[in-house]
Amino acid sequence: MSRADNREHEPSAEVEPFVWTAKHTVVLAVLCAAQVLDGIDVTVVNVALPSIGHQLGFSPDTLSWIVNAYMVTFGGFLLLGGRAGDLLGRRKVFLGGLALFVVTSLVAGLTRDAGLLVGARAVQGLAAALIAPMTLALIASHFPVGKGRDRAFVLWGAAYGLSSALGLVLGGLLVNGPGWRWIFLINVPIAAVLFVAALRNLRPDRPARRHQRFDFVGAVTSTAGVGLLAYGVLSASTGGWGSARTVVVLIAAVLLLSYFVVHETRIAREPLVTFSLFRERSLAGANIVTALRGAAMFALFYFATLYQQQVLGYSALKTGLAYLPLTLILVVASGVGPMLVQRIGIRFVLFGGALVAAAGLLWFTQITPDGSLMWSVIAPSVVVALGFAIMVVPSTVAALTGVPQAHTGIASAMLNVSLQVGGALGLAALSTVATSKTAGRAGSEALVDGFVFAFIAAAALMVVTAIVALFLFREDGRGGKVDVIALQKAELDS
Repeated sequence: MSRADNREHEPSAEVEPFVWTAKHTVVLAVLCAAQVLDGIDVTVVNVALPSIGHQLGFSPDTLSWIVNAYMVTFGGFLLLGGRAGDLLGRRKVFLGGLALFVVTSLVAGLTRDAGLLVGARAVQGLAAALIAPMTLALIASHFPVGKGRDRAFVLWGAAYGLSSALGLVLGGLLVNGPGWRWIFLINVPIAAVLFVAALRNLRPDRPARRHQRFDFVGAVTSTAGVGLLAYGVLSASTGGWGSARTVVVLIAAVLLLSYFVVHETRIAREPLVTFSLFRERSLAGANIVTALRGAAMFALFYFATLYQQQVLGYSALKTGLAYLPLTLILVVASGVGPMLVQRIGIRFVLFGGALVAAAGLLWFTQITPDGSLMWSVIAPSVVVALGFAIMVVPSTVAALTGVPQAHTGIASAMLNVSLQVGGALGLAALSTVATSKTAGRAGSEALVDGFVFAFIAAAALMVVTAIVALFLFREDGRGGKVDVIALQKAELDS
């Protein structure tokens, strides 16, 4: 009998069954809540922008930077956050991010200066960049391979999909209630409680290597490059692609990112990003799909919110509550993705999810100046949410499959970079598309024309996503079934 045959008949050689304890529940709750907190602060300010702009004196051109400052630094510093977790310890970086989040939220909620608010939002984005990649990496280190980790990933995926939509609902409730300052101040007690709970329940972890060097050049060039790229594209939505500011910023971004690649592949002894990881088709594909999904998702939230407030005349509260069905679908449907993966494989789940989202976005192209809440907002948003929700967990599992344990922090950071930077760049580009359609025109008809044009472009992005999924996710080469748990085992075995 062969050694392999012997192993098949030796149950004692199997990994001991995982027992889910109360502490595992607390750990997962802390990590999911932190992920939700990060995501909420991307969108929570959308419905509050008119109130903030009026009270602090923002001009129409600068108002969007209350959102953009957070997204740019969130995306720009995610690489640094992921690498810091690998080298300094994930628990330490997670706790540091929460502490910084408390301070910046307090400043943003109390300030009476427009510039200080934008600055606080930028640093708050840095704090989020330290927290977000650690949530996924800490799940991987606290939950062993098997059904326990599979369940943890599903719940994390639900939180991941829920956060942005929940921010819109929460923003409407808070602005209509205690006022816009509480969209920031509410973070203070929540993040403080999470800090204490994490301090007590997360296991201390050792850095991946001792006596390691931190790649400061790589950290600075990648962060500045990504930040400038996002800033340049976002600036184009107001100043135009041909403006001197946009051109100079984009050229600087390209130069910095080009040097970053050269530095990481040829100069750095211990690079910030191990580019060889992207030889894994699943990791490369997961990042492309996530970036395109982020572009379409943040565009949906932005333009649907403007349509409700500027065209239909809805209040902040009514606008926020209109996203409740979308939020519920994101929570419920996120658990469907892993089950579908086990039946038909990652490729076809992502393909189908992207096409469902595209169909919902095309439905949004039927909006009119006198549209109804149900058929112009709620119904199409639910369809889009269904498509987005079933894509989250499969793309996450694909991104971490085959990645060595020492690099899970940077791998999860890359996935978050793709979502945030893809969202920032996509929103800026689609804003420019919408503006080009309404140039020189005013009124509800012009706004609707611009929004429709943007929704068409967003739907096209999701069609491209479906095509990418078919070509980059080949499963076993025959389009066969893929077991999520088997994929997770491959992560630790590598």
